[in-house]
Amino acid sequence: MLPTEGTPPFLILLKRAIYFLIGAPGQFKLENQVFNSICVIAIIIVGYNVPFSYYTGLKVAAAIFTLLFLSFCITYYLARFRKQLKFSVIISSVMVLLMLGTNYFFNAGVRGPSLLSFTLAFFMIMIISPRKQYWLWSVLSLGTGLGLLFFEYKNPQDIQSTYTNDAAMFIDMASTYIINIMVIFVGLYYLKTAYYKEKRSAEAKAQMLERMNHEKTKFFSIISHDLRSPLASIQSYMELFRMDVLSEEEKEMMEKKLTNAVSSTQEMLDNMLSWSKAQLNDGKVNLEINNLSEVLAPVISIQKAASKEKKIKLTHQIDPLLAVMSDVHMLQLIVRNIIGNAIKFTPEEGLIQLSVSKSDQHCLIKVQDNGNGIAKENKAEIFSLKAQSTYGTANEKGIGLGLFLCKEYTHAQGGKIWFESQLGIGTTFYVALPLDHEGL
Repeated sequence: MLPTEGTPPFLILLKRAIYFLIGAPGQFKLENQVFNSICVIAIIIVGYNVPFSYYTGLKVAAAIFTLLFLSFCITYYLARFRKQLKFSVIISSVMVLLMLGTNYFFNAGVRGPSLLSFTLAFFMIMIISPRKQYWLWSVLSLGTGLGLLFFEYKNPQDIQSTYTNDAAMFIDMASTYIINIMVIFVGLYYLKTAYYKEKRSAEAKAQMLERMNHEKTKFFSIISHDLRSPLASIQSYMELFRMDVLSEEEKEMMEKKLTNAVSSTQEMLDNMLSWSKAQLNDGKVNLEINNLSEVLAPVISIQKAASKEKKIKLTHQIDPLLAVMSDVHMLQLIVRNIIGNAIKFTPEEGLIQLSVSKSDQHCLIKVQDNGNGIAKENKAEIFSLKAQSTYGTANEKGIGLGLFLCKEYTHAQGGKIWFESQLGIGTTFYVALPLDHEGL
């Protein structure tokens, strides 16, 4: 797809014309685009040489260039419109060597531009041919050029000089030299551009891989640390239960703590499985137009049950007709984690409000609580894996993972996430996601 926003119309037309000639990146591989580009350049150069050779008195050369012109047109058609790249490379390379070899005899031999043309032809062949054929074309090109020189040295009488005068020879040599410089410049520019593009892509992938490895290390470190605590608590409780040394009041208190620990562990495992699934799918996002009220209904139902245990009031206000462009599972995880955090850090008799509104071209999801708030020193890293896990108002264990996933999944859907918080007053999280086209 071509970028059009802010681009002058003539540049848009130029890019479309170029992509039509060499093929769009999504439809053709780089080597096919390079070959198509070389063919277009060769057709222009050879097409220029047909009338130029004819009017400078090189009628045989004009006939040879005519055959080359037709050959390049055929191979270009096969590569661009039939996608038969390998066949086209072989045909064009063989035809170039044969025609230039023939032209050598009728265009003054070593005193003409044929050797310069051979050098240019070899450069173009090496660009378009696959690596496994490099030695073949190198030997053929080198052998053909040296063979022609040796033949002329032994049989100078068989080489024809068809120049009408010295001026025609100098013009032909200058023309060939200029064309060689221009083609080599274009070829090298194309190759270096492709090289640096691939280099930047490789560096970006390496950085992403390094970041992902760091995140995985941190991720599993969090898991191992946070699994150890509830498992140890369960083990201790089972030991005490087996010894039958706990009073009924102590059992009730211990069971409440274990319930909180298991609940937090289950939340962590849900987040871990969601993250693992996203990694296995290479971070693919299934964006669809979804009714927000229907998507969030099961999340709100579950979180209302959790909030009732702490005597917290959870309210929601969502337009039943509002739709957003989103991934259902990602959106549910985001809202579930944000509301879950609000429940953890809001004291009993507290209030959590979920509301949704339209803002410009986005749907704005807002979760507001009147809980503890976030300390200033923790705000900068709240969405990263560096965030420290903390305890809620009823000693619920915070994981330090949920908000990281919220940020990752919000950005993956083309949205934004941020928050406002004051200690002792409460916290408000905002998630902005694109509306569907009808909702704009």
